[in-house]
Amino acid sequence: RYLGKIGALSAATFLAISPGMVYISRYFIHEIFFVFLGLAVVSSIVFFIEKRKAGPFAIAWMVLLLLVCFLPSALSLAAAMLSALNSTSEIALWSFRIGFVVVELVLIYMVVKMLREWNDGRPVYLLLASASVALMFATKETAFITLGTMLIACFCVWLWRPIANGELFQKYRNHLIVGATVLFALIVAVTAKSAFAWLYENFLGEGKVYEPFAFYTILVLLAFAALSWILLVILFRTENESQLAEPTDLTVQNFRAGIGTGADRWLAFAAVAAVFVYIIVLFFSSFFTYAEGVQKAISAYAFWTSTGNRDHTQNGWLGYVKWGFKVEAPLLIIGGIGAAIALVKGKHRFAIFTALWGWGLFAAYSIIPYKTPWLAISFYLPIALIAGYAINELIASRRAALKTAGVAVAMLGSVILAYQTYQLNFVRYDDEEMAYVYAHTKRETLNLVERIEYYAAKSGEGSEAAVEIVSPDYWPLTWYLNNYKQAIFHGTFTDANASEMIVAKKTDQDAEVIRRYSAHYKFDGVYPLRPGVDLVLLVNKSIADRDAQDLYNILEYQSK
Repeated sequence: RYLGKIGALSAATFLAISPGMVYISRYFIHEIFFVFLGLAVVSSIVFFIEKRKAGPFAIAWMVLLLLVCFLPSALSLAAAMLSALNSTSEIALWSFRIGFVVVELVLIYMVVKMLREWNDGRPVYLLLASASVALMFATKETAFITLGTMLIACFCVWLWRPIANGELFQKYRNHLIVGATVLFALIVAVTAKSAFAWLYENFLGEGKVYEPFAFYTILVLLAFAALSWILLVILFRTENESQLAEPTDLTVQNFRAGIGTGADRWLAFAAVAAVFVYIIVLFFSSFFTYAEGVQKAISAYAFWTSTGNRDHTQNGWLGYVKWGFKVEAPLLIIGGIGAAIALVKGKHRFAIFTALWGWGLFAAYSIIPYKTPWLAISFYLPIALIAGYAINELIASRRAALKTAGVAVAMLGSVILAYQTYQLNFVRYDDEEMAYVYAHTKRETLNLVERIEYYAAKSGEGSEAAVEIVSPDYWPLTWYLNNYKQAIFHGTFTDANASEMIVAKKTDQDAEVIRRYSAHYKFDGVYPLRPGVDLVLLVNKSIADRDAQDLYNILEYQSK
């Protein structure tokens, strides 16, 4: 309703086929949950301002939160009571657990019932927003950047709308738009040669994976995006049209009105504070099992601040621009148009906020020296939303030329994203040329696992085969070798002469491997684990194949 039907569908499509969103969500990493929480904060506050009744999804989310907050503690309390009674009875333990869970479910039911009856359940959204903020802080140190950007965006919306709709801006609007467009065109002209050279090198350059489809389609998208903006500039000279009307004014006044007055207001403040403090204490104390965690919570941010100035700083302030054009080009291009449309029209508060939220985060993370690819999805979420808004404003126009340009931009953007998503997630998932691939496990690691399985079967020991992992770098072999009971992850050298296999680190451990294990082991091969880390498989001479080599031959292999 705030992006338009076409805009919402387009934004959902962009998010669903965003290479980064798909790639990061496939791994056990908290970034996707963190991004979801950011969206939950915004959505909850919007629903609260709308004075919307709590729906089934809001109630379900609240019930889930209550279960997460209280269930582990209830189970721990059951164990503590059993310990206090000096009993080890399993029956008693489960009786206490079931009893506490039943009591907890009854209490949760009563709390939810009370919340639904409180102003038709509208405060539920305020509590969900508070819980989401607390969970953001408990999930990742960059929460203050995201939330700070949101607050700054809200202030800028409050500041910009009167200016954009004021008499002075309206009087000189066309001149300002044309002037800004000319200035941007000059900047593009100055940087075009180097930008094109970088784009060509990364998609068609020597030594790179040849990607003519992505390269030329991005150029066509850029052309249609520029055409769309030129048509919009021409349109702005005659009228500032928009078919989109926001259902509610998202203002501070309406937010305060939603809180209510008197006792309702104080009760709302108390509930929000209680939820926030409880969740913070709960997670930082590891469910009330580590009291020092609450005191040391601030140290996490101090540590992140110190590492942010020295680690992962090699990509420069254009790091996210380069990574983005490699794998998320349509979002940057269409999202840029959407932000410009929102600011120039100055009509839609949510669109302006989303543009400032997304591009504000983009700027903040670009300024900070610390840069890692997974941080990018925090700003690609709002940028995808504002990209959807751009498509809506183009296609919903009464002008056939703009409609056509909008359809072309939407289709080209979707095709490029779908292509890049397929390439990243199913073809080049371990290729570091793709921005999101950051120290990921190489597919050749599976060859190492296959050789271990082969020699385990050949030895006759099967899953009982002894595998000594002396390399300090071995993750994720712990998962692949989970069925091997005799697989021991030492992480350092150990004396062994009877074990079926040894896994060592190439280069760093070569000399010591030759000295310690030459008498009883042969060299099977070198297997990449991740960029900069290769592993060596040593096989006991009693089961080694004929083509296995003496250990001194390890020196002939150079890690890439």
